[in-house]
Amino acid sequence: MASRHRLKRTFRLLAVAFALVLCTGVEVLAEELKKDDPLQLAPVEVTAEKRKEDLQDVPISISTFSETQIRDSGIASLQDFSLQVPNLFISNWGFRGNSFVFVRGIGAINNDPAIGFYVDGVNYMDARIFDSNLFDVERIEVLRGPQGTLYGRNSLGGVINIVTKKPDNEYHAGVDQTFGSQNLLSTDLYMRTPIVDDELFFGFSGNMETRDGYSHNDFLGEDGDFHNDRSGRMHLRWTPNEKLSVVTTVDGEQINDGAFPITDVSQVKSNPHHFSHDFKGKHERNSIGTSVSIDYDASPVQITSITGFRHYDDIVENDQDFTAAALMDAKESIYNSQFSQELRFASPEENGDWKWLGGLYGFKNRKDYLFQMNYAANVLGPGMPAVTQDAKSDLNSHGYAAFGQTTYTMFDKLDLTAGLRYDYEKSSIKHNKTTDPNMPPMNLQFDSKTSGDAFLPKVQVDYHWNQQVMTYASISRGYRSGGFNTGFTNITDASFKPEYSWNYELGTKTSWLDNRLVFNAAAFYIKLQDQQVTQLLPTADTIIKNAGESRSMGFELESTALIARGLTAEAGFGYTDVEYLKYTDPVAGVNYKGKKTPLAPKYTYNLALQYRRPVVEEFDMFWSEGPLNFFTRAELQGIGPFYWNDANTLKQNAYEMVNLRLGLESDHFDLVLWTKNLFNTNYQAVVFEFPGSSPKGQAGDPRTYGLTLSARF
Repeated sequence: MASRHRLKRTFRLLAVAFALVLCTGVEVLAEELKKDDPLQLAPVEVTAEKRKEDLQDVPISISTFSETQIRDSGIASLQDFSLQVPNLFISNWGFRGNSFVFVRGIGAINNDPAIGFYVDGVNYMDARIFDSNLFDVERIEVLRGPQGTLYGRNSLGGVINIVTKKPDNEYHAGVDQTFGSQNLLSTDLYMRTPIVDDELFFGFSGNMETRDGYSHNDFLGEDGDFHNDRSGRMHLRWTPNEKLSVVTTVDGEQINDGAFPITDVSQVKSNPHHFSHDFKGKHERNSIGTSVSIDYDASPVQITSITGFRHYDDIVENDQDFTAAALMDAKESIYNSQFSQELRFASPEENGDWKWLGGLYGFKNRKDYLFQMNYAANVLGPGMPAVTQDAKSDLNSHGYAAFGQTTYTMFDKLDLTAGLRYDYEKSSIKHNKTTDPNMPPMNLQFDSKTSGDAFLPKVQVDYHWNQQVMTYASISRGYRSGGFNTGFTNITDASFKPEYSWNYELGTKTSWLDNRLVFNAAAFYIKLQDQQVTQLLPTADTIIKNAGESRSMGFELESTALIARGLTAEAGFGYTDVEYLKYTDPVAGVNYKGKKTPLAPKYTYNLALQYRRPVVEEFDMFWSEGPLNFFTRAELQGIGPFYWNDANTLKQNAYEMVNLRLGLESDHFDLVLWTKNLFNTNYQAVVFEFPGSSPKGQAGDPRTYGLTLSARF
């Protein structure tokens, strides 16, 4: 009854919010409808299949956000846009690098990501660096379902593709300054300019953010999850002629945050955003990356080369018993470097009935990992002294791939697509666990190597009934790398094998009313084999094992409608039913067959209504020209029920959140008031089992609000 009452109250309040949008100009809307010039949604260009195409022509289930949509929605993080993508769920908790990303119920907890993450064509191989502040972004694309043929390893759930803005022949400069609750202070700035017209261009952008914590450590009397972030990016673009383009990018980030505001689940529900730890958690991350992207028109072949190097240092310290008692604390440090190279060859954009793309890919990844546990006296047993345990792991991997995909068009309407990729990789580990004082039974040395490969085919048929309606069917295979465990208690659990998936999908993409209404739908069935599952050990460590087989099925619906000039409605709904077909946990001694897999919401949905209208036709103050517009946007975002554990004993009930934005916009200046989670919905960012204690958890973000001032020159 309580949840039903909350839902009714939310929808009533949301109706008021939407009414605020509509009541700003009903009469004006009626006049606009009488105008003769056509109203149409702007076309959306994507590079989902590694070539520029119109979104409605790509036979994949994709959600995309343009530069305008990113600004209108106030998207500044992974979490912001994940709530607007059907069947995408991200649980970010503990610290900024702890992101559990799931698409269609497929994701990762402690193992390699199941979702490919790309920025300007460079793969970020470690999920620990997915969650960085988003700034100066041109486009975000979310591809659902295995993308093994074109993207390869660790994309069996989908791909997130982020494209940043590049400099051109026009001068652009601007700054966004945000003031918000919890003393939020965030600054985005950018400058893009030609150095030599038509030939050499330079761009710079950066973000600085500080805020107090959402959660308070009552024992130490201080905030536990504050943010302090500095990020920057530079582009140098060279176009010596019409055939060649070279873009060199350098980016960096420095983070110094609080971490792990974890407490008992009962307190998360009764007194959210309060916890008591005797040990202060912190997260420090320094990262740097560089890439060189070359595009060359060697007619009749388009050649693309993307070279990327990334490095980060990451240190996390936390209270490992999650109480005010001085029992255990932990320190985790990572030194990671990755190098990748992709070389592609593609047919020209205008190549008649035959379209093809192929290439080679290689990578090398090194990770030095240290996990240190500090136990107080008597924790490991009566009379036992204080103990420090160090687990050091040197992990190295490298791999290569060859791939190709071709599409042939018959009768100007029927497209037949076939693709194949071969992935190979080899990994090694040198693991050394020691204790101080020396305790041989707890010490361990382990060296091992493993390798794996996979053929990743794709077959697809799509039919264009007319310019407005396209349907498609596809079968594709996904693959996730095997790897090593570092917290194992039995040597047989030291490594795990790759995971595979088959995806069967039907979909349609349509536009109606002279492209004023777009409606897309997709249905899928996915089967996972040799599934990598996370098992909790009595020591509170976790290991990955190939112990499962599951299936996921469901659908996505997305629609955008231009109701009238300046008035747009957006809607999305995703449904996922995912369960284990085979999985017995020998540690817990339980058969989970028929249980729902963790972190797979039954449904997700998003609704938005946005209105923009001029309030002053000619606004010539503060160097502005043109109209002064009023802007407002109301959003409803919902997450269906799901489970946090395999046994389905820890459940997250359905919840919903409302966001509002309103402001004034001119040619050079904007002022926007905003709020997220308007009604302060209390939900859990994570819940997990903890041996010898009650389940632990962390509260999700509370209501936040603020003011953003923007200037463009």
